[in-house]
Amino acid sequence: MDYHEEMDYQLCNQVWQRVAPELDPYPEVRSAAGEPEGESCRLQKGMMPMEQLRMAIEGELTARRAYLAHARCAGGSVGRTLMQMAEEDGRHACRLKSLYYLLTGECWESERGCGCVGETMSLCRFLRQRYQMETTAADRYESWADGMEDECMASMLRQLAEDDRCHAATVMRLLENRLS
Repeated sequence: MDYHEEMDYQLCNQVWQRVAPELDPYPEVRSAAGEPEGESCRLQKGMMPMEQLRMAIEGELTARRAYLAHARCAGGSVGRTLMQMAEEDGRHACRLKSLYYLLTGECWESERGCGCVGETMSLCRFLRQRYQMETTAADRYESWADGMEDECMASMLRQLAEDDRCHAATVMRLLENRLS
């Protein structure tokens, strides 16, 4: 097999893995290429309960909206930090929505509409609430990762947990600076 044929196979195989991971359209090419069978990241619908995935997406979207709302009020370096955390939570939501699409074949539609942030609260109270929510989310992602058989999915969940732990640490620093 020459270089171009190998690249074509790899690209086609990546598409097949996303569209129909249960199918193996090129078993003879896979074995000829020396690629070990069953080593790819295969997402299966039964691997993560859809309710947990929906809850995680909504949680990330809610966190993003909350950080954005408070970033506008806080201003300065605190506002920039909250804005950065909102962007990261937005990326987390996008990653989870992509996973949702891969597992269901359907685009994510928020069940909560615009999900505007309810009451306006003091920055310290908001930071306290976000710290609790970030650590809870990190623990939840870790727990889900521990129950995953698919290592690719478990790795993604552990990365989300690590990001949320970083968010909690950042929130703690902001709170410490605010209360000092």
